Amino acid sequence: MRSKTEVTREIRALVQDRIAAGVIVRVDWFTAEILAMKSRIEGEDADFYLACGADVIRDTVKRCIGDYEPQATTSAQLVMDGFDHLQKAYTVDREGERVLVPVDLLTDVEIEGRAAELDDMARGCIHHAHELRGYQRARAAA
Repeated sequence: MRSKTEVTREIRALVQDRIAAGVIVRVDWFTAEILAMKSRIEGEDADFYLACGADVIRDTVKRCIGDYEPQATTSAQLVMDGFDHLQKAYTVDREGERVLVPVDLLTDVEIEGRAAELDDMARGCIHHAHELRGYQRARAAA
């Protein structure tokens, strides 16, 4: 029996393979693809286990795609060779769906939108740091 950690590791590797191949990852399509790869479920309880498996796989795919959402620091394995921060892929909204898109397939508008979001995050982090230091000073004065 495989652990949930092993399943997550396998799905994360499959996502990375898709990105390296220049393939856009859509949660529902990718979930269906994984379920098709792991379809040897038999017996009268098969429908039950397929339904449960679909939910677990979909949630795991969403979490793995979520690794590519903007963060203050980026995992080294997500960064393109030759860069310090530029990721191999980014999540964007396309046609009302959140998808993971290899950076080479992003439109200029999507790139600018992601850059603006990171600018906003940076400003928020700076304000957060100022408030922490202000709290520290006020607490020391009290």
